[in-house]
Amino acid sequence: MTGRKQHLADSLGGSTNTPSTPSMLVGIQYSKAVMFQVYNAPAVYTRTQERPHTAIVVDVKANQLAENQPSFEVELILRCQGQNNPMSSEEKTVVLFEASLTYAGIFTLQNSTPETLEPLLLIEAPRLLFPAARNLITTLSREAGFLPIVIQQIDFAELWRSRRAAR
Repeated sequence: MTGRKQHLADSLGGSTNTPSTPSMLVGIQYSKAVMFQVYNAPAVYTRTQERPHTAIVVDVKANQLAENQPSFEVELILRCQGQNNPMSSEEKTVVLFEASLTYAGIFTLQNSTPETLEPLLLIEAPRLLFPAARNLITTLSREAGFLPIVIQQIDFAELWRSRRAAR
């Protein structure tokens, strides 16, 4: 019975021999900045409705809220431009709309080390913010009269690795 009590105490964090693992608490999430601009309205709506070609740029930023505090604001920035799909080589590409969204959240790190700081803030935090940001961009495009923008899952780990390699 003693062995079982010890195992239960360990699983509940009662043992002091177990090293603390880094973790992250999610606070509030919010739209920090939103912009959706439709070009050449209302004429843009008179064309045949097709799914625009969309180009998306993704950025992630993290800022510590106060010195020597474990709380950070993480911003997921999505910039999107929708263009027509020219039917012939004579037809030029026309920008139909531009969208920009900064979706942020407050995250508190616990037991973080210098090695875990960036992966938690620049991979895990934006991964948690992404579903709500994607839904907002989809809703904005639909409410602006276009077919909804569908953003595929983003590999934030690869984004982080490529940025580190570029330093």
